[in-house]
Amino acid sequence: MAAIYMRNVPDSATDVSLQRDLAKILHDAPFNYLEFGRNMNFHVFLHRKKGNRARGHRGTGVLTLPSASIARAFISVYGPRTRPTIPCDYLGARSKSLVFEQGHTEPVRSIVNFILQNPYVDPQVLQEKNEREAQLYEGVSLSSLQLGWRCRDDALSIEWDAHKDLIHKLPGGQNIVGGITLQFVEDSRQIMIAFPPIPNATSNGMRGPHTPQIVFRWSRVQSIVYEKVSTTRPAIICTLWVAPAFEYQTILLEANQDVKIIRYLCSSFPGAHSRVAPYASLVIRAECASAADLKKFEKMAEVANLPSAMQIYVSPIKRGLFSPSVLSRFDRWVAGIAWPIAFQLVAIRDNLLADPVELWGLKGRIWALEREHGVLKTGEILRLFRQRLSTMDWNGVDERGATTVPQCLSKAEKDVTALHMSLRDQSKNPGYFNCYHVMVTPTRIIPSGPFPDQFSDEDGLDYRWEWTVQGAAFVHERVGGILKGGLVIAGREFKFLHFSQSALKEHAVWFCMPFDDLNGDLVNAETIRTSLGDFRHLERQPARMAARMSQAFTATEPSVTLEVEEVFPAPDIERNGSNFTDGIGDISREMADEIARSLQSGVSGRKRFYVTPSAYQFRMGGFKGVIAVDYKLHGMEIKLRKSQSKFVSPGSLEIEIAQAFWKPKPVYLNRNLVMILETLGVPAHVFVKLQDEAVRDIKTATQSLRNCATLLLDMHGCGTSFRLSSVFLSLSKLGIGLREEGPMHVLNDGFINRAIEFAANHVLRVIKHKARIPVKGSYTLVGVADIHGYLAADEVFICIKEKDKRTQYLEGRVLVTRSPQAHPGDAQFVYAIGAPPPDSPFTNSRNPRHNCVVFSTQGSRSVPSMLSGGDLDGDEFNIITNPGLYPPSCDLPAEFPPAKIKTLDRPCNVNDIADWVAEYINSDILGLISLELLIRADQSYQSGLMAREPGCKKLAELASAAVDFAKSGTPVNKADMPPPLYLRSMKPDWAIGEMGATRSGQMTYESQTAIGKLFRRIDLNDADRLADRQARREHEAPRARGRHNNNNAGRNGLDGLAEEMDRLNVSGMRRAASDDPISYALRSLLRRYIDVDSPIPSEITNLATEQFEAYVNELRYICATSTLTTKPLTEEEVLVGTIATKTSQPRKRQNLMSQLRLQSDELVKRIRAELAGEGVTRYETDTASVSAVTATETTQDVDLEDWLLRSWVAWHISTRRGEGFGWKSFGIIALGSIFECVRELDERERLAGGI
Repeated sequence: MAAIYMRNVPDSATDVSLQRDLAKILHDAPFNYLEFGRNMNFHVFLHRKKGNRARGHRGTGVLTLPSASIARAFISVYGPRTRPTIPCDYLGARSKSLVFEQGHTEPVRSIVNFILQNPYVDPQVLQEKNEREAQLYEGVSLSSLQLGWRCRDDALSIEWDAHKDLIHKLPGGQNIVGGITLQFVEDSRQIMIAFPPIPNATSNGMRGPHTPQIVFRWSRVQSIVYEKVSTTRPAIICTLWVAPAFEYQTILLEANQDVKIIRYLCSSFPGAHSRVAPYASLVIRAECASAADLKKFEKMAEVANLPSAMQIYVSPIKRGLFSPSVLSRFDRWVAGIAWPIAFQLVAIRDNLLADPVELWGLKGRIWALEREHGVLKTGEILRLFRQRLSTMDWNGVDERGATTVPQCLSKAEKDVTALHMSLRDQSKNPGYFNCYHVMVTPTRIIPSGPFPDQFSDEDGLDYRWEWTVQGAAFVHERVGGILKGGLVIAGREFKFLHFSQSALKEHAVWFCMPFDDLNGDLVNAETIRTSLGDFRHLERQPARMAARMSQAFTATEPSVTLEVEEVFPAPDIERNGSNFTDGIGDISREMADEIARSLQSGVSGRKRFYVTPSAYQFRMGGFKGVIAVDYKLHGMEIKLRKSQSKFVSPGSLEIEIAQAFWKPKPVYLNRNLVMILETLGVPAHVFVKLQDEAVRDIKTATQSLRNCATLLLDMHGCGTSFRLSSVFLSLSKLGIGLREEGPMHVLNDGFINRAIEFAANHVLRVIKHKARIPVKGSYTLVGVADIHGYLAADEVFICIKEKDKRTQYLEGRVLVTRSPQAHPGDAQFVYAIGAPPPDSPFTNSRNPRHNCVVFSTQGSRSVPSMLSGGDLDGDEFNIITNPGLYPPSCDLPAEFPPAKIKTLDRPCNVNDIADWVAEYINSDILGLISLELLIRADQSYQSGLMAREPGCKKLAELASAAVDFAKSGTPVNKADMPPPLYLRSMKPDWAIGEMGATRSGQMTYESQTAIGKLFRRIDLNDADRLADRQARREHEAPRARGRHNNNNAGRNGLDGLAEEMDRLNVSGMRRAASDDPISYALRSLLRRYIDVDSPIPSEITNLATEQFEAYVNELRYICATSTLTTKPLTEEEVLVGTIATKTSQPRKRQNLMSQLRLQSDELVKRIRAELAGEGVTRYETDTASVSAVTATETTQDVDLEDWLLRSWVAWHISTRRGEGFGWKSFGIIALGSIFECVRELDERERLAGGI
């Protein structure tokens, strides 16, 4: 450390301007990265003039540099003896007189510590932050605060008054007038509204004054209105996107006299607020103490960049929409009607789409619907009614023409056709069922569906809070209370049942309402858990017992039923405490073939394996793991090992398949793996080259349909629900291409172009923020064991079989790893033996183990256990064959002590499991640990240690314990995490997330690691704006059409299509076929099989139209329920399978994307089954044309020509409505159906010809 004295500093210079100017010198040659590997931090201090009224500095100051060597280098260039002219651009016209001299005093220790412990941050950023804090410092005095409900006539109904229902009920509160303060908080970017403290209150065991407060983030403000009825006490009406947090704050004086502020979450304040909070929390009316206070708020709202305010001159009213009598009347009503109807009515109220008074007014209409249509159909009508209400603005305008709530209900009734009910029926689709869903937030229980129960924050994201908020006790109270006490929905009581491991990661669990089975026996949550098996050996270990039970709730597909004598036990191969066969069993080739046939024969899936899988992930009673082919087994034999037995189950011996490993998966880098490999010595330019290649591929993909299919959709898993890749490849073969494809028929389709743009933005986003970069020529494979002991230690056998490619045997050194990587030893070299020798157990005639990695059972420790604690119960391993990613050497694998199993001194019960679930939600910090590890490794770059830094290794150990927490029950405490190397608010630029540093309020520095360089090389288009623009176009276009043509206003569905279908029936399709290149090319292709030139019978066009109507209703529902915000998804997002909206919790978006893809995949399957004429259960229908055209058939009995004709008609009507919502994606489904049918016809012709 060294201090440099400065003289002749220009009068106009400030500490900030001088530091910024000096940074241009010190961060350039020859000083940049000197000793520190990054832009050095330094400090500038100018001596202030003396005197109370003196302003400015004395022309002198101190420059503190991070090391004496840098100071000497600086003095040698800019010292008093050599002193070259510093460019005027840096320091102004007087820079020639600026003098730098070696200081003679030691630098200030606190400054030294700050420089060494923190990276350089632009002082202008810090100054602006300090200025904002100063501008937001002053509080706004409020005379009253109320919560209300915005009515459909635009009136504001006051439902809770803080003075009446909270303050006046405090001791002495009757004499309090005002006493409410509104404060802007810069650091957390929140608004806090504090009430007078409650004396001698108790919260979470803490007794003393507690201050109730309402807290919400600036970003959650939807709109602001200034109400100026009163000139002395104007009001602020603030509408939020999601409900605020309700808290108590207390101040403690610790033993060392430090003041500690503690904040506690609560679901509501006492009294009437507990009744109103779930419904009337989005509109806050704050009456200012004076006009001056409103002025202060206006000024600070502008600084905080809140939405621009409007002014109105109306008074609020009190309608008592959520009074005790109104809510009681509604609850009695829904408790007495059928569950499917009652659930939807509660869902409408609790999703804040209509108030209970408004719903009570529909009571007679709903009774009439039930009498006419029955319970199930009425429930479905109300589900679509709920979706329509969610898109209806509060001025009474529905995006599809309805102008009143009753009109919305009538249109929903018309939407629910017989075909719609058929599409919703899951009785013939094993593996799927319609499940009701509720989301538990701090203030509300929000029903949705039917489509497992979820605990989350008000905005649907995972529970989270500021560091100063004590949230753990709240989770135990709120979540634990519901898990133990149950849920009451529409008068029905649901009890906690259990969860699957994957659902638990999403904080989702199952609840069950008691019912009678077919024998009249009572079935409830307890009887279901008891029927799963014998868990008495785990009765004192709630986490392990819960984990074992959870395997019964894993999503699987029923496959083969075995006789008990065909299952044999096999010993595990263990050595030195390491299990080489942990989770792996054996099956015969015949058994593997039988399972494959079973999986491909179902009506629901149309799975097609190009090669019979060698391994399956399975569950069978109390056994789970992987079963792989063993050439020594014959017939229908299966061998299972002790490591696969999790509990004793006396039930069925039916194998259920969770996953078939039939093809190799690609390898993608991730931030953890990039950091580990860079730590081990892989240079940054290798990763940059791979990323640049991936970005080039994405750009190339936007230029042709074939490239888009192979380089974008297939490579990154986009558009899978709609088989979009297959459709694009088929179109390309037909001579259809994008604008850039030269002589091909040009497809200038805005929808397709936007969908490709959404897909490209999705892929670029995960590359930028996750470093998810494809590694070509490398493979992700399931691990299996060499049970015959052929392979030497560190040897593997890898046989790759890809469709339409030659079989490949990997040979030589390869790098193997497994996600999630945390320790430098989580990547190891192994040696692939290549083509199997004739005497080996891996020859095709003996044991064709393809598309999996066979690990040796020799040596002192199993290789899978070296890789992030892996095993062989379904873990997949990355096999990297790119030598550029090979480090000079690998570190020794980690050997962390096993997590301590939480054990009780008594048998556990369901309440212990409930407590554990709440503890899991509190301690689910694996993502936080991983991020802190990456940030710490980044901040250790200058030392060269990176992930080898001791604190990083400690975090790696904690990450391992966090992974094991779901089975051990021993949580990881945040207090065990090592303190950050830099200030907690100081992050590398890549760690700021999608929302950006400005939105999050964080300070950043430019990371010099490979992750930082990769992050900065991608400049994303604003996909948010793309999605928002398209959503407005989709949802506003119908109103625009209605304004221009009053005769068509409000027409949709069958109403809007009738006239067009009449024209279609008269003239046939010839005229329209020439309008687009796809129809033109299809006509030439399909003439070989069907008549495409004659008029189409009206019953077929009517059926196709009804199919579209049923499809688009479900599509709208998916768009409305899979969004992160209040705005529905666009049709393009659903087609691609992405959500473009930015979020601070990408994991939540990933979960929603999984839901989106599952729902859209099932919808597409159902529509394709209708087009193919496959058997789907029909409801009684009043539409004769449905049964006239489509008969109940099996897949094998499908008439291919009829299938092709139905698909052709469906495609053609999809072209009649241009850019209308749903038509384009419906057309994509029709195209996929056409191309699949053509392939079936060609195959039939080939077989008939004996080719």
